[in-house]
Amino acid sequence: MPSYSRIVDPLYRNMLNFIDAEAKHADLLRDTLIASKGYWGYSQEQLEIWRSNLRFEEEYITCNTVKLILEDKEVIGFFAIVKGDADELDHLWLLPKAIGKGYGNLVFERILLECNALEISSFYIMSDPDAEGFYLKKGALKIGEVYSEPQKRMLPKLKFTVVPLSGTL
Repeated sequence: MPSYSRIVDPLYRNMLNFIDAEAKHADLLRDTLIASKGYWGYSQEQLEIWRSNLRFEEEYITCNTVKLILEDKEVIGFFAIVKGDADELDHLWLLPKAIGKGYGNLVFERILLECNALEISSFYIMSDPDAEGFYLKKGALKIGEVYSEPQKRMLPKLKFTVVPLSGTL
């Protein structure tokens, strides 16, 4: 049975639910990522190139922490944490209609809870340039840049140190 939990925004009383992604959600993950990137003004041509080359394999979904983000019962985004030699927040995407509502802050809180549960003390983020400011405000530090072959450009490489929390999932 998939893991299910929720976080309530005390200011707006919006409820976000988090459920484990499954292999059957691969296309949903891809389409959510592309729709989110579309918010930042990329051309439709570029978005379609990325869509045609992007695959979420079953192994990736089952071997990593991949969570769908739901507002009520509607998927509004997802995140993925890869635990390994270099732990990484590999994805955090919200649909355009969910951007600017404070949901990113709530989701990031959830990511930190997941990191604590996974005993991750720090993680890397290869950020989309448009999201770099968000992560820097959350406390990440820019430590360099990495080349993205699919995007044919340099991306900010960030590092976030997790403060151990006493709360539970």
